[in-house]
Amino acid sequence: MRFDQVTVSLEPRGTANCLDLALCFTRHYLKPIAGLWATIAVPACVLVYMLVEYYEFKLWMAALILFFVTSPLGVLLMAGAAPCAFGEPFTYRGTFRRLGWRGIGLIIKGLALRVATALAAVLFIFPGWYLGVRQGFFVEQAVLSKMARHLHDRRADELLQGEIGDLFFRSAAIGLFSLMIWFVLLITVDTACSTLLGWPILMGRCKVDMSYLANSADLPEYIFKFLWSDPIVITASLAVALLVYPIARLAWFFCYIDVRVRRDCWDMELQIIQEAQRLEGA
Repeated sequence: MRFDQVTVSLEPRGTANCLDLALCFTRHYLKPIAGLWATIAVPACVLVYMLVEYYEFKLWMAALILFFVTSPLGVLLMAGAAPCAFGEPFTYRGTFRRLGWRGIGLIIKGLALRVATALAAVLFIFPGWYLGVRQGFFVEQAVLSKMARHLHDRRADELLQGEIGDLFFRSAAIGLFSLMIWFVLLITVDTACSTLLGWPILMGRCKVDMSYLANSADLPEYIFKFLWSDPIVITASLAVALLVYPIARLAWFFCYIDVRVRRDCWDMELQIIQEAQRLEGA
């Protein structure tokens, strides 16, 4: 890895700037990101639909699957995006080639952390949240350390520990933004399917089924059961949530870069390298 080849400017960024940069990055590298999304989302959605339709599982199963499948999806995204931010190409095949067999270990570690986070959250929400934030950059550190040894050392962990309070607020802001985008996209997909294809996912199907209600007092209970147990609604909600996740994960990665710029002076290192090259040329 060379700092003089960065494709993302090394400068301090707030959470809003990280989210904006994540959207721009997603738009620019839409093809490989879409491929990685499909690799995880398609089998996950098929599995959820079958579990709900044939085995009468509910919305909680989709939430559980979302919680775990975002771990391997995050590993794949960071295996491609993190090196790309420092000058490496970002392609679908190149991501798997860069990971190699080591990717299995990262995925296993990520799933283990998700289990630990879930168990900690059962006791109380804060311990699980703390563990998720504290270990939230392990993929970035592992991927970037392969490119440059000094990017993952004891000092890096100490820097993150010193920023844990700020990272709590950043994770909450990214989560709220993702929830808002998920809701807007779900309604948009439902409207598009209803208008263009004549195949409603949410609103249109709910209106058709409401004609069978005995009285209006049953409406809230009906809507809850519809959202809680309908296989199409649950599967579409999962697919859209996985669609939003890359933006949130990239924003979290740019928060990592921000921490290293503010606390580890990555921008100063870039300027030193550029000045040294200028002097050599002179």
